[in-house]
Amino acid sequence: MNKSNQINFVDKLKTKIQKAGTRAPVTKLRTTNIQWIKKLPRKGLDYQKKERQILIHTTNFGERLFIQYPGKESRKYNKNGKKRVTTAIRPWDFRPILYKSNSNNPHQDMSFGMMWATIFETTEKITRKNRKEIIRMLAILLYRMAFMIDHQEIEIFKTIQREIKYRNNDNISMSGEKKIQLTKIYKYRPQKNIVGHISKICPKWGNISFEAFLFYNELLSWNEDCKYFYRNFHVKSDAKWITSTGRINTLLTHIRILGYMSGDIPLSEIFDDFARRKGISPANDDETIRICGMFIKTE
Repeated sequence: MNKSNQINFVDKLKTKIQKAGTRAPVTKLRTTNIQWIKKLPRKGLDYQKKERQILIHTTNFGERLFIQYPGKESRKYNKNGKKRVTTAIRPWDFRPILYKSNSNNPHQDMSFGMMWATIFETTEKITRKNRKEIIRMLAILLYRMAFMIDHQEIEIFKTIQREIKYRNNDNISMSGEKKIQLTKIYKYRPQKNIVGHISKICPKWGNISFEAFLFYNELLSWNEDCKYFYRNFHVKSDAKWITSTGRINTLLTHIRILGYMSGDIPLSEIFDDFARRKGISPANDDETIRICGMFIKTE
């Protein structure tokens, strides 16, 4: 990257350290999007019987990202008919579904583990000259995603929906697309020139575009918020919203893994956290400053 472009990108991405308290700006945005999911009509729907898809985003490469609900954690009963543990039920659960351009065959479902593997595989292919800079740019994009800095308010969300029906032979049928209007939402809108720059250097993340990779992580993180919000308000008696739990800790874990790739965080510390904290290892503020480098405001 030439020096003028580097300065331009730093100016556009530079972000101060954020907070996740109840009065923090991100809390209102997260709560609005959780309530948006809560309000989605569910009458007549059941996981792996009849589900619904709502289009959230179409990438510049024609990939379409839907949310599909209800998810597997919404079921009150297991396949054997036994009632599930109450705390495991998440009625607002959904999952991201990605379709490549002009395809009706969905891309395989991707877990957080697959996202981490994709980060490892992709960054390893970047030339030494560009690697650390791209890692730091991705880290700040994920940090901004965690605190919803690049989300924009849409008062009326116009999109399409379609129904998915499951047959006894494991085949599915899909309805036609229906235009709908939904209530206010905060939609993720990363800066196009930043996404374009990283896409030129790393066009494929796994076998999807960088733009699709970002939005898939956004939808996974959104679902984490919904699950933990429901657990804390509707299952636990204390009814407290743990503000860093959900999307923030999830994406800060991505950032800490990037910190290992950049040489800022020892892998042993990440593994230790995974063991102690049940699968997460979020970067703290000091680590975030190291990992994001020049893209974080420290004054």
